[in-house]
Amino acid sequence: MKFQSLVTNKILWIASTLFVVVLFVTAGVRYINFFPTLTSQGKDLSVAYSYFIDSSNSHVLSYVRKAAIFRNIEDPKEIPWQLGKKSYWIKLEVDNLLSEHRHMSLYFDTPMIDKLSIYQFNVEGQETQQWSLGDSSERDYRMGDMPPAIHFSLDGFEHTTLYMQVYSTGIPVMPIWILEQNEFHLLTQLLHTLWGGFIAIMLLVAIYTAAVYVSLKERVYAVYVGYVLTALLQLGAIHGFGIYLFPSSVQLLLSNNIVALTFGLFWFSLLFAHLYLRVHKSNSLLRQVVHYGLWVLAGLMGMSLFLPEHIAGTFLIAMQPMFYGLIGTLVWVRWQKGHNWGHMFIMSWLPLVIAGVFPPLLATGVIEYTLFSRYAFMIGTVLAVLFMALALGERFRQQRRESVYQLTHDETSLLPNLNVMSFAVSNLISRNREFTLCCFQIDRFSSLSLYMSEDEKRYFVGEICSRLKSALDSNNVSVLETTFDKHHRLASLKEGKFGFIVLSTDAEKVKLLVSSMLDEVDSYIELNAFGIRIQGSVGTSCFPNDGKNADLLINKSFQAVEDSNPCDKKINAYDSLKNFNRTMNMSLVADLKKAIDNDTLELYHQPQVDLRTGSIHGSEVLLRWDHPKFGQISPEVFVKLAEEVGMINDLTMWVIRRAFFQQSKLMDQGFNRRLSINVSATDIAIPNLVDRIADIADSYSVPTGLLSLELTESTMVSDYERLHEVIDKLSQRDIEVSIDDYGTGYSSLTYLSQLPFTELKIDRSFIHSLTSSPRKQNIVRATTEMAKSLGLMVVAEGVEDLETASVLKRYGVDIAQGYHYSRALSFNQYMNYMKRTSHQVPLGSSRSRKLGS
Repeated sequence: MKFQSLVTNKILWIASTLFVVVLFVTAGVRYINFFPTLTSQGKDLSVAYSYFIDSSNSHVLSYVRKAAIFRNIEDPKEIPWQLGKKSYWIKLEVDNLLSEHRHMSLYFDTPMIDKLSIYQFNVEGQETQQWSLGDSSERDYRMGDMPPAIHFSLDGFEHTTLYMQVYSTGIPVMPIWILEQNEFHLLTQLLHTLWGGFIAIMLLVAIYTAAVYVSLKERVYAVYVGYVLTALLQLGAIHGFGIYLFPSSVQLLLSNNIVALTFGLFWFSLLFAHLYLRVHKSNSLLRQVVHYGLWVLAGLMGMSLFLPEHIAGTFLIAMQPMFYGLIGTLVWVRWQKGHNWGHMFIMSWLPLVIAGVFPPLLATGVIEYTLFSRYAFMIGTVLAVLFMALALGERFRQQRRESVYQLTHDETSLLPNLNVMSFAVSNLISRNREFTLCCFQIDRFSSLSLYMSEDEKRYFVGEICSRLKSALDSNNVSVLETTFDKHHRLASLKEGKFGFIVLSTDAEKVKLLVSSMLDEVDSYIELNAFGIRIQGSVGTSCFPNDGKNADLLINKSFQAVEDSNPCDKKINAYDSLKNFNRTMNMSLVADLKKAIDNDTLELYHQPQVDLRTGSIHGSEVLLRWDHPKFGQISPEVFVKLAEEVGMINDLTMWVIRRAFFQQSKLMDQGFNRRLSINVSATDIAIPNLVDRIADIADSYSVPTGLLSLELTESTMVSDYERLHEVIDKLSQRDIEVSIDDYGTGYSSLTYLSQLPFTELKIDRSFIHSLTSSPRKQNIVRATTEMAKSLGLMVVAEGVEDLETASVLKRYGVDIAQGYHYSRALSFNQYMNYMKRTSHQVPLGSSRSRKLGS
């Protein structure tokens, strides 16, 4: 598998950028000559300008004509436009210097002026025409108003006077250009082409980005759609072409709330930067600042809907430096972290940032009002949108590559993971190439990792991987992945487990390489001023001997390393026989469950003889399983399986039920003998164990006093509090409790003195060869004396001859069991055994109990 590092596709990015720039330059050069020259004088015209400012907004036309004092200017751009509620009266004295009749257009480019009233007077002072423009609620927009202009005629050498009243609560700056009517029509066509192209680009980008959002469900794409559409609404209101998209009432609403739209554009821009640059994924102060900034922008947007436009516009101008400063900070922080998101973001937004300074400079009269300055923000928006569409595409591409990286690499070690290993193994199998798959496991890693932070674990694993890579730098080890500058021969399969492939099945060659690797790894790593010795084990599986598919071979290498012994067997090959036994055991688990459910298990009885009288005191019940396929299964096998799979409680309760059932049959024959049943530490945890035993005894009408539960010493150290509670309840039910296999487990006089046991059972290991071992004799005699002093009955198991029985009787042992008396008997055999020995009357089974202190 080959993997390329995550870098920006610079060729695609640079080519796309150059294409967009060349496209705009070509279009500009191609159409620049088509635009007529815009001038406030006009060709072969004499135009004199003067103005009067009505600060009170109270003067009417008649007063202005007769009494207002106009100030003469050379060009209308000299008018001192200011934000505020003022009326500007502008007077134009126009003379046609030609003898021919001319059709003229007065072009204003003022779709956001609230009110523009124009009056024409002839040389005699008579009013000849009147026009009303602007976006006030007193009139509706009409498509013919775009671009805003009036049209009038001049005869040869005719003189006319135009009075214009300009009023706006927002930006009152208004250019005045005089054009021949055919030049104006050409300008109109070119502007409509510009508007149409802008609308098409914005809508296409919005639709494309919305489709990406529907596919990926990532908020950043939905936010960018919101930004593009808001920019379209804003510029449609600024330039007036929104009338082609919306009803006149909607366009009027947008035009009267241009400041709110601009704040909305800022809000979407900041949120987009927040998501695009992934600041929202870091819990930092900058993230909180951005959140507050979004709330502030949202609040200002809501306020601007109610504030006068000139006041809201002041807030807007004041917010721009802070807005761009915050955007710049986001980019800088991302850039410092080494991500290329910042580079792409700057490239995409640079045109917009540059063009964004033109609207406020125009509004404040700092720069001259030209078509370029007028449409600079629109051009910058188009460039930004196109570049950002490319950036989003690049971001999507990198996200996909990051997703692939995450699927194929381990986060801690940065190595190829199990998926890559599986792919490499499958590739070798397809080529029928023999190999050995090795799984290296760090000894004690699970225990060590609990005390490491993520950074410490990354350092710890990195050091081990570095040594593994050095040891495996051989042509005999398969390359799993190739990047620009290195070959990876090692993969991270699970936490603490690493895999590699040796291109050989020669056991000696593989062992030699793996041993060398283990020696290389066997050293100390300093972590928090402590030296941790690093050792490991290796499990191997071979193709084709151990399997012919990747998953099977990998699982077998896992099994092999789990079966390895870190103490004396560091390298362990997969053992098919052991796996067969494991598979058989799993089959036995299912069969054991059926045997419990179908009552196909059996109880055998090992008679227990009272040494004082020679009578049958009772029996220890022993579980047997005659498997229909495998025959007799050793209890050590299936009881251990039951414990491993959590079935031991069900097995114990089956034994108790069957024992009480058989006890009831014995009582029907007149034999009231004790039954001893072995229980484990897991059984002690059975909820309401004592109550359930009592209920079973009641159902068979068997006295609970005839039952003895045998607990191994290991049971006592598992949960002392729970054990104490259970034994107390057993004592209350008159159920005897015996310590089984005494001397082989965790012997403690504390348990003997504090828990109300009734019996102590000496393990067979102390009884075997008792007569020939003075040491064992001393242990048995001392144990018996101690038990007697505590008021306990003493049972000896494994009695195989008369001489041993005599020694035990002399020491004071109460009960004995073993082959000297009888082997374990089936229930029917035990019944016959009881009948043969019925003349022997047992000593009373009730014994004094030692109360727990």
